[in-house]
Order: sequence, then C-alpha cells, then structure tokens
Amino acid sequence: MPTHAIDVPTQSGGPPLDEVELSYLEIRGVEGSTLRATRAGLTVYPGGAASSAREGDRRWGYEQLREVRLDAYGSVGVIRATVRSTGGVLPLLLLEPEQIAAARRTLEVIWNLMAAANETRRSA
Repeated sequence: MPTHAIDVPTQSGGPPLDEVELSYLEIRGVEGSTLRATRAGLTVYPGGAASSAREGDRRWGYEQLREVRLDAYGSVGVIRATVRSTGGVLPLLLLEPEQIAAARRTLEVIWNLMAAANETRRSA
C-alpha cells in the first residue's frame, strides 16, 4: 500500500512545558535528529535539537495519532505515524541500522502511551 506524506498543522508556541512534558524518552535518528516521547505526545527535533522547543519542531498529541510504526527500507529504518483525522502517513524519523533495535524498544513504550491516551479519550 503506498504511503503519502501530508502537511499537517502541528502545535507551536503555547503554554510552557510542565512536568508531564519534561519526563521523556528519546529515539535518536540520522544526522542528530530526535523523536521525543512524553506522556503528552511526540515531538520531532530536527538535527540535534536542545531540550527546549525550537522553530521547526513538529509536535503531536497521542490522541492525534492512530498508529506509529517502524518500517525498514534496506538497512535504513523509518518511523512513521498515521494521523487520525486524515489517515495520512507522516515519516517522523530516519534511523541508521545501529539505531533500530533501541528504537523498537522505545516504540513499545510509545504504543502503550498511545493506548492509554485512546482509552482516556473513549471514557471521557
């Protein structure tokens, strides 16, 4: 099934980071890029970003995402997310071969966080 990249508006600016945002897991990608998972959602930091939010960062709450997966293209890994509202697939992070095993373990935690967010949304 072909995937299509889409341009999705993401949260920028907004309130300062609280304690929920400060605790996180990271998946490091190629050329210093990072995918950070907090209890509130995912943020992609291009090219070795610092811990504070910067212009160019992309951010999604778990309730905005339907699926996050790791695809392999030869020796390169790609973490992709499916956006709930459109069904479009976004490439989030490219991984070198030595980064893939650690990324798989972190994705398991992300899947659990997404499931918890979906359960909260259903019970609300």
